[in-house]
Amino acid sequence: MDGKGQEEIALHRWAVIAEAAGERLTAAERGALVRQIAARDHQHPDGSRRRYSRGTVDRWLRAWRRGGLEALKPSPRADAGVVRAHPELFAEAAALRLELPCRSAAQIASILYHRHGITVSDLRKRLSCVPGDLGFFRADCAA
Repeated sequence: MDGKGQEEIALHRWAVIAEAAGERLTAAERGALVRQIAARDHQHPDGSRRRYSRGTVDRWLRAWRRGGLEALKPSPRADAGVVRAHPELFAEAAALRLELPCRSAAQIASILYHRHGITVSDLRKRLSCVPGDLGFFRADCAA
């Protein structure tokens, strides 16, 4: 995300928390305002309508007190530019599916977990096309 996008999000977050950021509010008044803020929909900079949890609003308020608008900017992802999946596991998963086309994604994920100790969460999406591309379909599994 570029600097302009971060600035837009920081300003959006400020717009969401501004009424609860007053110094003269008691803890009880601030808590009531935060609950009201969390109960409302808010227009996000991307145009969507979003609702934020009380915990999120409280976190933004703490960030604002700690560092102002700069602290409300989203932090860059720790894994930016890093491959998030294990491509070698998907190749193995595809081989497992081709070996036995009736094997479910959950079964394949379990096999991979027991072999490698890595949980593969988006396996179902990735494997859904493999058998069909090679001429294997779920209907073929019915015995």
